[in-house]
Order: sequence, then structure tokens, then C-alpha cells
Amino acid sequence: MRSCVLLAALAASALAQDVNTTYLTGLLGALNGLGLTSLVSVAGSVANNTNGGTALLAQLSQGSKTVFAPSNEAFGRVPQNVSSNTALLTSILSYHIVEGRYNASDFAREPNHTIVRTYLTNSSLVNLEGGKGQVLVIERDDGNDNDVNILFADDDVDVERTATYENLIIHVVDDVLTPPGTISEVARELELSGLPSALQTTNLLAPLEAAQGITIFAPTNQAFNAALAALGSQAQNASVISAVLANHVINGTTVYSTGITAQSFASAGGQPFSFSTNSSGTYVTSGSSSARITRADIPVRNGVIHLIDNVLANTASNPEAAASAVASQSSVAATATSIPGATTAAGGSSPSNNASIRTAGTLPGAAALFSVLAAGMGALLGGMLVL
Repeated sequence: MRSCVLLAALAASALAQDVNTTYLTGLLGALNGLGLTSLVSVAGSVANNTNGGTALLAQLSQGSKTVFAPSNEAFGRVPQNVSSNTALLTSILSYHIVEGRYNASDFAREPNHTIVRTYLTNSSLVNLEGGKGQVLVIERDDGNDNDVNILFADDDVDVERTATYENLIIHVVDDVLTPPGTISEVARELELSGLPSALQTTNLLAPLEAAQGITIFAPTNQAFNAALAALGSQAQNASVISAVLANHVINGTTVYSTGITAQSFASAGGQPFSFSTNSSGTYVTSGSSSARITRADIPVRNGVIHLIDNVLANTASNPEAAASAVASQSSVAATATSIPGATTAAGGSSPSNNASIRTAGTLPGAAALFSVLAAGMGALLGGMLVL
């Protein structure tokens, strides 16, 4: 009876959106058949109470899609303040929908990743360049099986089983996918202490978190401590630390492991990055310093963090090159594909991209970040410290 009531509610909402109610009837039946009664209930709730929820459900019948469907047990762990907030639930559900059909065998095997872009674009939860949707980072276990994991900073979400319904591939997952937090929140989840402390000391944390699209090469705590010990008294010099940190950041764009060697990038300090890959991993170089990427593709609200095993001890700066790089990335973002869309690692497959094009406004975080970095690095122009 409850399913019939929900179906009637969804059908009424669907009529207003010109949606195929026969499709919705079949989808609800398929979800119920999979035992996903909590998901059916949540879908009915967001359709009844938010225009965004109705519109989101309306898109399910349009083209091939992959849905990551939380189990009843997963929904049972959602806090009451979230489960009662239909607007927030709508945004969270949008983080479970991906354009294109992805079978388990389509995802890259570890250590490679497949990066897929979701329908989550709510600006209170994601702030990527060009209004792009937040991503999911997915891998298959290393071995002969097709066990699939969705990777987050402090936990993995596992795919339990897979089903299909018409144009959809439905992966049942053992947890609700939570949109990534801010840089500082994710740093806490990773138990990084050196990076947040250094960013606070140099007043860089706020502009970094406000930037629309950011890539951070974050040294581990061990790497930070070793670098500070080598610096000695210079470790208290905020200008030196600011210059070094600037050469760990790509401002205005989010660069995942799947595209890290595809083109040239300049740091927020105006210094070129170079990348190389061999049997021991992928390395990033700035100036004369190199580091191995020990963990890639940790999404944050406005970009991505890659953990590295060494501090890139490059104090050089080129404000003109930094400004040019930001302007170039802003130009690219202005015509960027928002959603749907996907990027894959070697071994993954790329579905056709039927994305709409959005025009982004100016990047409010970019100018603020550059001005802070330029002020910090200006003190270094009279004499650079070589670490």
C-alpha cells in the first residue's frame, strides 16, 4: 500500500514535469524488488517536497545512466537532521547519479582510478570551476574479481550487487555517498596536521577554500616535519612558507590523476609543474624538488588533494606567470562542461557526453588567493632561500 501511495505521489509530480509515468512505475517496482524500500521512500519525499527532486527524477529516463543506490541499512544510518531535510536529501541523491552506463568491469583496477562526474552542483556543497558537478573516485580491487569501491578521504563505500532497469545500471552500495567537505575538513579526516597549520600561519586557508577549482599536492605529516627541521629558524618565516606552499597548488582548475600528465600546469606561485611515471609511481616536480604521489584523487568541496611524500622546496615565484595561469584556467572554466560527464583512467570506459554547457562567472577565490600569495612572495624577491 505504501508503495502505491508513493507511486501516486511520484506520478502526480511527474505529470507536471512531463515524465513517462510508466517508466517511473517500472523503476519503483525494480527498486522494491531489490529490497531498496528506503530509497523508494526518499525518492517520494523529495519529489513531493522539492522542485529539484522532481526534476532530478525526471532526468532518470533520459539517456543512459548509472545509479548508486544505498541499501536500507545505509539509509538507516543517516542522521535524523539529514533525513528530514528534503532539500539536502535531493542534493545528496544527485551525488548518486552519473551519466553513462558503467558496469563493474568498466572501472579501472587499483591503483588506477575512474573519475565520474555526478549531478551534484548545489553551490553550498560543491564549488568546482565552471559549475561542474562533484566527482566520484572509483576503482576495482586489484585481482581477478570485480569488487568495486568508491573512495573517500577516510573510508570506502562498497558496491554490494548490481542490477539493471531499462536505461539504468543500478549499483547497490553499502553506505550513503556523502559529498566531500572543505579542505580543512578533509585534512582532519586524513589526519593531516602540518598542511592546515601552515596554511593558517600564512593566511592561505580561507582563499584556498574560496577558490573555484583547486588542486593541492599535500605533503604528509612526516614530510612536513622533515622539511621544517631542515629549515630551522626559517620555519618561522611566513613569507618563505607562503612561497613554498604556493608551489604546491594549481589554482582555478581541478586536476585528477587521469589527466595529470596530459598537459602543462603552473603553480599558484607561477612555477611550472612536471610529472613523470615509472614502476614505482607518479612523481611531481617543481624546480629542483620532486615528490611521489602516495595517494591520489581525494576530492574536496572545491577541488582535489593528492598526498605526496616530500615537500616541494621551491621558493621561486613568478607573479606574472601565476596571473596568466589563473586567467587561462578561468577562460577554460567559462565554457566548461558541467554535467553530465565523466573522466576515466586507463582501463575504464567513457560514455558519450550529452552535457549541457554552462557559462561560469568570475572566480571570486582566484583574485583573493593570488593577492595573498603575491604579498607573501614579494618579500622574497630580494633574496630567495634555497631549502
